[in-house]
Amino acid sequence: MALFPVVTAIMQIVSVPVFLHFWGVKLYGEWLILSAIPTYLILSDMGFGSVAGNDMTMRVAAGDRDGALETFQSTWALILMTSALVEISILGAIWFLPLTRWLNLSSLGAPEVRLILILFSAYVLFVLQTDLLTSGFRCEGNFAYGMLIKNVIRIAEFMLTMGLVAHGANPLRVVAVLLAARIVGTFLMSQLMRRKSPWLRYGFHCARFASIRRLTSPAIAFMAFPAGSALSVQGMVVVTGIVLGPVAVATFSTMRTLTRFGFQIMEAIKNSVWPELSAAYGAQNWDLARRLHRTACQAALWLSLAAVVFLFVAGDHIFRFWTHGRVVMDVGAFRWLLLGIVANSFWYTSSVVTIASNTHERVAALYLAGTAGSLILARYLMPHFGISGAAMSLLVIDIVLGWYVVRMSLARLEDRVTDFGAALLRFPGEVSLRRSLGFDR
Repeated sequence: MALFPVVTAIMQIVSVPVFLHFWGVKLYGEWLILSAIPTYLILSDMGFGSVAGNDMTMRVAAGDRDGALETFQSTWALILMTSALVEISILGAIWFLPLTRWLNLSSLGAPEVRLILILFSAYVLFVLQTDLLTSGFRCEGNFAYGMLIKNVIRIAEFMLTMGLVAHGANPLRVVAVLLAARIVGTFLMSQLMRRKSPWLRYGFHCARFASIRRLTSPAIAFMAFPAGSALSVQGMVVVTGIVLGPVAVATFSTMRTLTRFGFQIMEAIKNSVWPELSAAYGAQNWDLARRLHRTACQAALWLSLAAVVFLFVAGDHIFRFWTHGRVVMDVGAFRWLLLGIVANSFWYTSSVVTIASNTHERVAALYLAGTAGSLILARYLMPHFGISGAAMSLLVIDIVLGWYVVRMSLARLEDRVTDFGAALLRFPGEVSLRRSLGFDR
């Protein structure tokens, strides 16, 4: 799990200067807008991919491979059906709506925009298939191996993209190669899964509607997290493009990418403490659960503060070197984004308490509502404050989420605010941090 944010961070660091150097700010901004729209297709699995992984793992542990196969095939059938329906809807929108005018696109013609969106949509549908395959690896204890393969596919796609851009390929050619690479990667991943688990196979013979109905409730609750993430990251790209244009998108996305390195650190902390916290719940060890929560939040707070100080001092120099001066930093917006790193660290790390205990329904709903609210707020702030309006909206929502999520976590753990606050203010020692996260056991 920790490898995923590391790979993501490396890709973000390398891709921005390459895109800006060979495509320029305007075309890169339009590429960001077009790639953001099909990302919402990921929601077409309705959270069943993740929930199916949990169900399959429990069934295999109980010796019920037939039940795990039923869950796998039922989920696969559902994803195929819903993806087809969503794809048909997107095709209708592409052909009948004036997207080029609505999105302020001028570097790419309308026919090219349509083809790019079609190919991007197909690419995302294959991403859903690799997500389901990851559940196949996970159910028999091969999750790390499956995630390694998944990240190898991502790295291969990234290298192909960078090579094509550097050799003068246009966006249409790049997305066509991306789709071909994902198809090949999905096929290879399915073959490797079959080697690990020969009994786990594609088909409809074992698919049952009862399995889908049984998984519906937890899947709907879990679905809010990817939906909120897509709204926060990709949705803000689209809103910024509509209000301020592609150049503003490139500027804002590049600055946000630089500040989100702190988020990758918090992601690693959260993923590390997640299994340990679940084990503490299972053992009813509330003292350990409280200590894990405090230590994780403490580490996230201090590391986020260190990241903010570093970026406040060196961010402008890094930005100019990173973009080769092709994008001009909006200093005011960048400082608002820096404040957002600290605000985000409070609630995001603390949310692991409810996620690890499968009591995440309220947090998920708040997160989805908060990210949707940030887009609405940004729409009204950006005409007055420019790119800073988008950054302000993110900060406001992070503060609100922090207030509610931390209180929920403390109530779940029966922890006192004073004890929690005192733990946060102590500088985390390396030994205690490693022990609490389970690395010295």
